[in-house]
Amino acid sequence: MNNFEFDRMYTFIYHTDMVKADRFYRELLGLEAESDWVMYYKIKPNLTIGVVQDGRGYLRVSNDKPVILCLGVVDDGDIHELFNRLKDAGVKMRSDKVELMETEGKVFFCEDPEGYIIEIVQRPKGTS
Repeated sequence: MNNFEFDRMYTFIYHTDMVKADRFYRELLGLEAESDWVMYYKIKPNLTIGVVQDGRGYLRVSNDKPVILCLGVVDDGDIHELFNRLKDAGVKMRSDKVELMETEGKVFFCEDPEGYIIEIVQRPKGTS
C-alpha cells in the first residue's frame, strides 16, 4: 500500500550554549556524538537527539522549548506520495512542496494535530 518506509527518527532541540549541551549529553549521559553543524547524540542506531545552535536551524530558542520530530524516508520510498497524502488529508503543511536542500536532501515540514512540527527527510541515495 505505501511506497515509502521510515528508517530513522531524530529529535532536534535548540540551545544557546553548545558547550553546556555537549557536556550534558556526551559527558553526563555518555551518548556517542557526531558533529556537523548540528551535534547528533545517538540513542540507538537511527534514533538520535540533535542539538542545534540557536540561529542555525528551522526554529529559534524560546521559553516553550520548540521541538521538531524528524522522520527519514528510506532511499527508494516516495516522499512526494507521502507529502500529497498528508496534504490531501488536511494536515497543516509548513512547506508548499517537497524541497531539495543541500544539507539534507528532499525535505518537507508539516504539523501534527497538536501543532508539533514534523520534518520528513529523504537523503540522497547512499547517505545516512
